[in-house]
Amino acid sequence: MLTAQRHHLIQTELAAHGRVISGDLARRFDLSEDTIRRDLRHLSKQGLCQRVYGGAVAPTPGQLHKRHDYLSEEKKALAARAVGLIEKGQTILIDAGSTNSAISRILPADLGLTVATNAPDIVTILSQRSDINLIVLGGQYDVHTGACTGPATEAAISALCVDLLFLGSCGVDETHGMTAFDPAEAAAKQAMLSVSAHVAVAVTQDKLATSAPYRICPADGVHTMITDQPAGELSGFTQQGVTIR
Repeated sequence: MLTAQRHHLIQTELAAHGRVISGDLARRFDLSEDTIRRDLRHLSKQGLCQRVYGGAVAPTPGQLHKRHDYLSEEKKALAARAVGLIEKGQTILIDAGSTNSAISRILPADLGLTVATNAPDIVTILSQRSDINLIVLGGQYDVHTGACTGPATEAAISALCVDLLFLGSCGVDETHGMTAFDPAEAAAKQAMLSVSAHVAVAVTQDKLATSAPYRICPADGVHTMITDQPAGELSGFTQQGVTIR
């Protein structure tokens, strides 16, 4: 099992039960507890869990900034490639997520863009931009994902007609497609897909070839994937019609 896959399985347990025990995980994966403790340290640095004696618990409010810091240079590079998809006068929907926050920070100026988002941190970033028409998608705020979700969010999304969606995803796999850890988060993302003409996802290396419990869409539901991985290693996506940048 790949390390990234193991990390996603640990996150699944955290999402379902709120805590994990190092000894239980070691037996499940047939690994040493030292290896599991390294996994939990890694996830804790991302803000994806909080370490406690004997294991870890689900992340607490205020840890979103840690995900922004994790692989920050890689996210900046992906963002620089992603904004090349943007055209003048478009309506853009930016999903919650630390990589998408990096995209929002470098949106091209003076293109007459309308930008909608369900992420309060992205709202804060774009509220300083007088050249952008900003639409805030409200709803129930989730402190762990940094996103607004639920019926109110989905209703607001359904009123949009979007040229370009920057989708966020917890797992990206050629077989399982785009996945999320939370059902409400997955439902909001599905609503975004239904109103968007072009769907792009910027993927950090830790999310490739992994999946979470709740499916957002199959791989071919995405038109463009931005990643630093060689296209030759992503043939499963290209065979399904996904363009790799």
